[in-house]
Amino acid sequence: MIDRAGWPGTAAELEMVLERAADAITVQGPDGELVYANHAAAEALGFADAAELLAAPASDLFDRFAILDESGNELPWSDLPSRRALAGESGPPRIVRFRRRDNGEEHWSLVQATAVTSADSGMRLVVNTFQDVTELKRGEQQLRTLADVGSVLAQSNGSEDALRRLAELVITELADWCVVDVLDGSGPRRLAVAHADPAKRRLAEEIERRYPPDAERASSLASVVRTGRAVVTAEVSRETLRAAAADEEHFRLLEQAGIGSAVVLPLIARGQVLGAMTLVRAPTREPYSEADLPLLEELARRAALSVDNARLLEEANEAVRLRDDFLAMASHDMRTPLSVILANIQLARRKLAAGEHADASRHMESAERTTQKMTGLVGELMDVTILRAGHQLPLRHEQADLAAIARAHAEDYQRMSDQHRVAVSAPDTLVGEWDASRVERVLRNLLDNALKYSPHGGDIRLDVTEETDASGRRWAAIAVEDEGVGIPEDELPKLFEKYQRGSNTRELRGTGLGLAGSRAVIEQLGGSIEVSSRLGVGSVFTVRLPANAAS
Repeated sequence: MIDRAGWPGTAAELEMVLERAADAITVQGPDGELVYANHAAAEALGFADAAELLAAPASDLFDRFAILDESGNELPWSDLPSRRALAGESGPPRIVRFRRRDNGEEHWSLVQATAVTSADSGMRLVVNTFQDVTELKRGEQQLRTLADVGSVLAQSNGSEDALRRLAELVITELADWCVVDVLDGSGPRRLAVAHADPAKRRLAEEIERRYPPDAERASSLASVVRTGRAVVTAEVSRETLRAAAADEEHFRLLEQAGIGSAVVLPLIARGQVLGAMTLVRAPTREPYSEADLPLLEELARRAALSVDNARLLEEANEAVRLRDDFLAMASHDMRTPLSVILANIQLARRKLAAGEHADASRHMESAERTTQKMTGLVGELMDVTILRAGHQLPLRHEQADLAAIARAHAEDYQRMSDQHRVAVSAPDTLVGEWDASRVERVLRNLLDNALKYSPHGGDIRLDVTEETDASGRRWAAIAVEDEGVGIPEDELPKLFEKYQRGSNTRELRGTGLGLAGSRAVIEQLGGSIEVSSRLGVGSVFTVRLPANAAS
């Protein structure tokens, strides 16, 4: 020992310094057996004190821990710094990852082994120092994970692909299982299940096939979807699994999955819960705790933002495609009536010049009807532009007779088609205060569709009725019924949205704006429009308007 002023240099004082050192220190003899350990070493290795550690056989120590390298791969004993030093080899410090076998808890240490030799007896001791770098390594791991998440999400093709890629990514360091559920109109839909073991994936597929995700049965999922807050379960007990299981067989399959702890994270973007991500660790892994939430919630936030951006991009691309289709159809639909109008006017001029006034009159009537049709299309465009800008339609309320409007339009449309029979059932009068021009345009749109989507002819019926609801309020109703191709039942809820058309009518031209504009007009007048339909049988569109100020 080196004597310096103020240092007594006694063995007791040296022992006290080593015992109070923050780093773990152990000393091995030439045979590899421990001959010294300070308190930090005993604590790090899970012993009550140094005496208990020194008394334990080496096999007991090895059974407590899985020794891994930085990447989580098993580290051969011969590669440990202490073993290399005992073999007479020297090397730089090494990061060693220790995982407790009983609870999965992990910590990282920077391990340095120094051989103490003498000229006469050779190897005498190996001094090992363990500097705990767990927090540093976890911080690096978190930054690396977030960087990898950003890269994966940026390379994804669409919102669902992003979530599937994310599920595959997190099962390396953060979880053994990753399950992603997204919300749609009917509830949670399982999008991805990831596990490193193919056998476990097959087990998950069997569970999903036999027991589809149920937000009500899975209480944690239901809570996260409802509240938008993460749920951490540090220990998933058998009782918890049994409560989540639909029956005994489901419980047995869940037990086979190896669920030790779990955290359910909401996927939130712009204040809306898009779904949830469930991370699960096996019982042999360190359980999740509240300390894990900052990283996991940031990961979920980035995933949700990426999904939301992908959905917005998909919607924007679809909107651009629909707009281009609409412009092409609108240009065609405008050019055709202009040609018809011009042709009829030219023919009418020739007939007038030849003195054939009756024929000239028929051509002018045809030009007038075509002009009305084109005016309706332009009106639809104007209304959609106004609505897209977030404004109300400028309505002009005036007394109008719905029965007279129906009869006049039935006559016009009967003249337009030899294949259809257009019939009207209506009272003598049914008067209310409405925007007559827009109500007429709605009716023309419904009649246009009735003719267009019943290409093989048949009856088209207009039923005008007056109804009284339970509160005594009077309503005027007009139903347009055809015997056409019908509309698929699952597409009916979206039929009144812009650019929506039945999937079975794509070969027939149309802008997909008429019904959206019609609904906006009718609802602004205080009424409603609805549809019922059967494929191959036909459709019925019913418009109801408040019959106020009737006379």
